[in-house]
Amino acid sequence: MSVFAPATPFADFIYRHFRSVHALKLGLALLVAVTINAIWAPPHFIWSMVTIVVIMMSLPQVGGAIEKSLQRAIGTCLGSAYGVMLVATVDSYWLIMSLLILAVSLICFISAGRYSYAYLVSGFTIIIVVGDANHDTSEALWRTANILSGCVIAILVSLFIFPIKAKQDWRSQLTHAIDNMAEVLAQHLKAPANHDLDFRAKLEAAMKAVLTQKKLFFSLEWESKTLKKHKVLLSQLANKQVRLITLLELLPLTRWQEEDKDAYLQINAVASELAFYLQQLAEFVAGKAQQLPTLPECLEQELQHRLQLALASAPITSTIVTSTTMTSTTDSNAAATNGEVPQGFALTGYSWLIYQLAIAVEALYEDIAIIEIAYNKQPASQIKPSKAD
Repeated sequence: MSVFAPATPFADFIYRHFRSVHALKLGLALLVAVTINAIWAPPHFIWSMVTIVVIMMSLPQVGGAIEKSLQRAIGTCLGSAYGVMLVATVDSYWLIMSLLILAVSLICFISAGRYSYAYLVSGFTIIIVVGDANHDTSEALWRTANILSGCVIAILVSLFIFPIKAKQDWRSQLTHAIDNMAEVLAQHLKAPANHDLDFRAKLEAAMKAVLTQKKLFFSLEWESKTLKKHKVLLSQLANKQVRLITLLELLPLTRWQEEDKDAYLQINAVASELAFYLQQLAEFVAGKAQQLPTLPECLEQELQHRLQLALASAPITSTIVTSTTMTSTTDSNAAATNGEVPQGFALTGYSWLIYQLAIAVEALYEDIAIIEIAYNKQPASQIKPSKAD
């Protein structure tokens, strides 16, 4: 089923109340650990509960819990193996501590990137296992076993008890970002000339949604094979949203004179279609539309042509500087000296901004179309945005 398909009522309920569900799941995982301890009472079982809290406390999504559990398990096994080897084979206190410090320092040096948590766990596991170097290996092995059992409990509870999916959170954040951008564009185009509307809150909300999408990438890889194959595309999609947000930040900075009103109204009439396309895209991503909306063929070229027509019909009081019109150059320089912006330049710059917005909107459509087609398992040759004839 596509990541953009409508969510089931159960999944929607879990997502809307994910904080309460997450707290309930953490409590259930700890209850499982406590029950095991009550029945078998293994030594040092507190490490199982500590592991559950560390893994599940900050990662409600299934993919995130699996990712962190595996990293903790790998780091625990490697750190424990090294620590047990030191305790079992080295008798000198100072030699054990020297090898411990050397290992932890080396781990600190190479720790970076996606698996930094596994390095961190292996480092403090070595210290926990070695301790004061005066105990046998059985204590280290029990601690390792309890940590691994905590990882297993965290994974099983995350997977099978009210699973909170990163896919749904990612889709919700993508919808939120696109919806905010569409609203900003629509409000700007409907506003009067030289308006003082403040779009910073909505654009900041859109940017936060994009940053949240990036934080979910690792979790998405564990939950969806399709998204894992297109992880580079997910990053590109986030970057294209940032570019669109940047372009929208420039819109409120545009200013024009009253005599330019008619020309700008013509340009805004063309740009209003972009807001409509963005809103349609947000509805599809949210699962409110069954099919990806279609874009006109060569959208940006069509808009460019229509923008040029709007500029051609506008009364130009100060022409753009060219190498063949010395008089126009003189007039433009004089206008610049008087602190005025040549109207031709202002209109051309504004139309260029709208044209870039069209390119950015089309780029969003293309990436989302690729993801949708991949979920439908269509041939790779067909992975391209569908467009209306």
